[in-house]
Amino acid sequence: DVVACVGMGYSQHSGVVIVADGTPEAAARLERVLWNDPATGVMRHADAGYDIAKAAAREHGLNLPSLKA
Repeated sequence: DVVACVGMGYSQHSGVVIVADGTPEAAARLERVLWNDPATGVMRHADAGYDIAKAAAREHGLNLPSLKA
């Protein structure tokens, strides 16, 4: 049996499952999700004004309007 526990309290998640079967298609999917999920967090925190997130966004070339000012 596979059991998953997420967060605390009323946290929610999207229930994403990734299958890494060694195919080029799966590799492309893995690359997208493993970039986009953390990048979204960096974007949210940079937009909120956190300096470390702004630095990470610049370092990794995220195109954020809030960094242009």
